[in-house]
Amino acid sequence: MTEKKPETTVDRVYQGVYEAISKRSLRPGMKLGEASLAELFNVSRTSVRAALKQLEADGLVTTEPNKGASVSLPSDEEIRSLFETRRLVEIGIVTELCRRKDSAVMQDLRDHLLLEDEAHEAGDHERLIHLLGEFHIKLARSLNNPVLLDWFQKLISRASLYAAALDDDSHEACRDDEHLRLIEYIEAGNQSAAIELTCIHLDGIQKAILDVAAKLKTGYHPLKHLIEV
Repeated sequence: MTEKKPETTVDRVYQGVYEAISKRSLRPGMKLGEASLAELFNVSRTSVRAALKQLEADGLVTTEPNKGASVSLPSDEEIRSLFETRRLVEIGIVTELCRRKDSAVMQDLRDHLLLEDEAHEAGDHERLIHLLGEFHIKLARSLNNPVLLDWFQKLISRASLYAAALDDDSHEACRDDEHLRLIEYIEAGNQSAAIELTCIHLDGIQKAILDVAAKLKTGYHPLKHLIEV
């Protein structure tokens, strides 16, 4: 059994800021003061600085000279590049799954859909976003390729965070039973239909995020939600 590494102070700050962004407690444009974060997490400013650098490397935080760090509002190009990469990778994943037609994997994915439906019906935005991303991770995990999985998880993590921060609460791009239909195409070994649906599915999510990002960039203020009725 592999012993779990103890969480470092840098990890704590990273996870804390990450979760606050995903829950919309921290919104694009909000300042991330080193002193305030150090006091909040009871860690040194050195640990905070290291965590912010990791968040910046992951595209979640922007640091500007004389202004400090703030939550990033990703550019349209960053969003499009992310989803272009996802399309290229996921086309390969579903193509291979169609070839294998593993019934155990398909049943696991069907069970996962029940959790998505529960979160959707409960109006649990954060959990639904997590589960929608986890569905795609399960697709990759079923190939038993640890190198692919490690890299793909990071890709999905960033896409899910963009969705949590920028998508609206309806998630219509992720509904319409597209996950279920994808499972059915894979079970049937229908590669062309699975590839086409994968592209349509990801295009829809990308468009939903870009649409909200465009609205945010028009007269956007990170605290505007405080006065919205």
